[in-house]
Amino acid sequence: MYGSEVTLTRARSTTARRIVLAFGAVLLLFAAALVVIVVGLKRIGDAEQEVRRLDHAKHAGHYAAGLAREQYIHQAHTLLEWNESHLPHYYEVAAEAREATEHLSHQVHRPEARKIATLVADSDRRFREQVLPAVAGDRRDRIAELHEMTEHSVEEVVALNEALNRSLEAEADTAQRRAELIRSRAQIAVFVCFALAIALALAVGGYLMRSISRPVAALRAGAVKIGSGDLSARVGLRGDDELAELAGVFDRMAEDLGRHQAELLEAHRLASIGQLASGVAHEINNPLGVMLGYLTLLRRDATIGEREELRILEEETRQCQAIVAGLLDLARPPRLQRSDVDLGELARDATDRLTESGRSEGATVSVRDSAPVRVSADEGKLRQIVMNLVGNAVEAVREGGAAAPEVEISWERRGERAALHVDDRGPGISADVRARLFEPFFTTRARGHGLGLAIARTLARAHGGDIELTDRLDGPGTRATVWVPAESAQEEAS
Repeated sequence: MYGSEVTLTRARSTTARRIVLAFGAVLLLFAAALVVIVVGLKRIGDAEQEVRRLDHAKHAGHYAAGLAREQYIHQAHTLLEWNESHLPHYYEVAAEAREATEHLSHQVHRPEARKIATLVADSDRRFREQVLPAVAGDRRDRIAELHEMTEHSVEEVVALNEALNRSLEAEADTAQRRAELIRSRAQIAVFVCFALAIALALAVGGYLMRSISRPVAALRAGAVKIGSGDLSARVGLRGDDELAELAGVFDRMAEDLGRHQAELLEAHRLASIGQLASGVAHEINNPLGVMLGYLTLLRRDATIGEREELRILEEETRQCQAIVAGLLDLARPPRLQRSDVDLGELARDATDRLTESGRSEGATVSVRDSAPVRVSADEGKLRQIVMNLVGNAVEAVREGGAAAPEVEISWERRGERAALHVDDRGPGISADVRARLFEPFFTTRARGHGLGLAIARTLARAHGGDIELTDRLDGPGTRATVWVPAESAQEEAS
C-alpha cells in the first residue's frame, strides 16, 4: 500500500512539474521578448542620438572610409565563417564604397582621397579574385594570408581617413552601425521569442489535451463500464503519470473484483452443494446401502446371481454412492494432516497404485527423475490429487486414440513454489471446455460425474496452491500442473 502511495506521489509530482515547466517556459519567452524590446529601444535611442550629434560633421571622406571599413567587415566575416552567406550584403557595400570613394575623389581634391578610392577598389578586386575562389575551393591554408591582405588595405584606408578627420567620422560610423545592428538583433530576438512562445503554447495545449482530457475520458468510460457490472472492462492507459497509475489501479481493481466475484460465486455454489449434500446424504446413503445389501444377496443366488442386470444395478448404485461421497468431500473444508512429502516418491507411489488397480491399462505412465523437491502437505490428499490428474491423462490418451499413449510425470521447484506436472499426448482440451473443467458436475466423459477436478482443486487450494491445465508446447496434448508451496532451504536441509 505504501509503495503504491509513493508511486502515485512521484507520478503526480512528475506531471505537475511538466505542466509548470511548460507554462513557465511560455511565460519566460514572453518576458524575454519584453526585455529585448525595452533594452533594444533604449540602446537604439542612445545610438541614434549619437548619430544625430555627429551627423553635421560627416562628409564625403568619412562616408567613403566608413564604407571601406564595412566592406572589410564583410570580407572578414566571410573568412571567419568560411562561407558565402555574407556575399549579398558585401556586394551592396562594395558598390556603395566604390561610388562613395569616386564621389570623394571628385569632391575632395587631395591625394588621400584618391588613395582611398584606389585602395577600396583594389581591396574589392583582390577579394573577388583571391578570397572568393579560396573559399569556394576550401583552401583553408590561405586564411591567414588572405586575412592579412584584406586587413592591410583597410588599415591604410583608416589611416588616410584619420588624416582627413579621424575622430568625428569614426564616431559617427560606429554609432550608426551600432544602431542598425541593435535594431536588427532586437527585431529577430522579439520575433523568435514570440514565435517560440506561440509554438510552445500550442504544444502545451496539445499536451494537456492528450495527457489529461483523453485519459480522463477513458477513465470515466472505464469507471462507467465497471460500475455497470462489466468487470472485464479495462481502461488500458499507458504512461508514467498519475492518470496512467490511476487507470492501472482501476484495471487491477476490476480484475480483483472479477476474481473475488468468481470466488464468491464458487464459494456460494459449493456452499449450496454442501447444504444439499449434508441434507440428503444420510437419506440417500441409507437406501443405497439397503439396495447394495439386497443386490449382494441376490448375486449370491445361484439361479440369478450371474445375470447382467444385477451387475449393472450394483455398478450404478456404487456410482451413486461415489457421487454423494464426492459432494461431501467438495462441500466440507478439508482437514489437512501435514507431513514432509517428497514429490518424487509420491509420484512413483501414485503410479504404482494406478498400475495395480488396472486404471492405467492401455497407456504407459513414466516418471521422469529429477532433483528431489519436498513439500509440507497432507500426503493422502496430495496423492488423491495426483492420482486424479494421472487418471484423467490416461483416459485422455486412451480415448483420444494417440499413436503413443504416454503419460509422463515430472516435478520442479520455482522459487517459493513446487510444481508436479502430468503431461499426456492426448487430443488436448478446447478453450471453452477448459474454462468449465473445474465446475462441479461438468464432464466430457460418459461415465464421469464431474467432481474429480473440482475436488482436486479444492484440496490444492487448501494447501495454499492451485491446479492449472495448459496445452503442451512441444505438440498436441495437455499439461496438468498442481502447485503447492515448497519447503524453505533450511527446512529441506534439516
